[in-house]
Amino acid sequence: MQHERFIRLQKIVADAGLDAIVLVPGANLRYLTGVTFHLSERPLLLIVPKQGNPGVIIPLLEQEKLKEHGFAGDLFVWSDAEGYHGAFGKAIQGMKLAGKRIGVEGLQMRVLEGQLLQEFASGSHIIPADEELVNLRIIKSADEVALHRKAIEISEEALRRTLRDIKLGMTERQIAQILTQYQTELGGEQDSFAPLILIGPRSALPHGMPGDTRLERGLPLLIDYGTVYGGYVSDITRTFFVGEPSEKFKALYMAVLGANEAGRQKVHPGVAAEDVDSAAASVLRQSAFAQYIIHRTGHGLGIDIHEHPNIVQGYKRQLEPGMVFTIEPGLYIPGEFGVRIEDNIVVTPDGGESLTSFPRELMILDL
Repeated sequence: MQHERFIRLQKIVADAGLDAIVLVPGANLRYLTGVTFHLSERPLLLIVPKQGNPGVIIPLLEQEKLKEHGFAGDLFVWSDAEGYHGAFGKAIQGMKLAGKRIGVEGLQMRVLEGQLLQEFASGSHIIPADEELVNLRIIKSADEVALHRKAIEISEEALRRTLRDIKLGMTERQIAQILTQYQTELGGEQDSFAPLILIGPRSALPHGMPGDTRLERGLPLLIDYGTVYGGYVSDITRTFFVGEPSEKFKALYMAVLGANEAGRQKVHPGVAAEDVDSAAASVLRQSAFAQYIIHRTGHGLGIDIHEHPNIVQGYKRQLEPGMVFTIEPGLYIPGEFGVRIEDNIVVTPDGGESLTSFPRELMILDL
């Protein structure tokens, strides 16, 4: 599988008129090698030419981890004692990159790596290749979808168990800890992001972090969370209510539920991603709460929690089978409450499948 991914990237490099592409630690490097590295004070670069073997400039203490995963390219190893300049020189010379067109991850690469490339690959043209790299991972294989499916299965069971355990008086942080523990016990590798557990008026903060607000009757509870399995993420949001909700809250909830349904129903190969956003947003705009729309309908999922395709106005790329993304409309009334309902969707040959199955209807918690 890794070999096939390198071949696809080499075609992307050639089609873009580049001689090579250089990747730093992150999702693309992990996708190609199967190994997770982190950006650190020790530079590490994967160099993929349009033809021939890839190469890696790698710190000595990291090379065995790479070899363990069967990397078949050239290694340019450097130690802490000798420093990395020699390895850069050997890599650039050995892979004949001087004076060439070199694509880089413009959104990921640091000034450090960029300057080193300019220094050693004299006369080269360093070109951001982020748009070209989108095509490397935007279509998921059946194996990748299966990993998403397993991550979602873990997350949904963890939520069921968490709802059985929570009690009045618990803080947002305490609920987050319970949820994380269950995801880990069920096989999750780590949280795909820090869980957003928001109670009462704080549910109107789309990206609010858990604090010391306590669960009480008469308050909503918004839970946005996910896990990682086999390197692939889940990202789910459900909004609950403790006790009997007000008519205003129920109306807000029904508007978001309708938008979620409209977005999911619109998913089909050949439909532009922005049209899915329009389908969901139109339901929200026709409600009594149109002024409280503050974000897009969704984003892609994969190794990263946010990747392509984006389900937003202006994103005109047509959906294709294997694309995985969220449908997560929301409405937020500052100082009162917010509602978000988020599902994970895969495009199929004849439509779209919701990988998430946790009930979307308003769930009343009788605590």
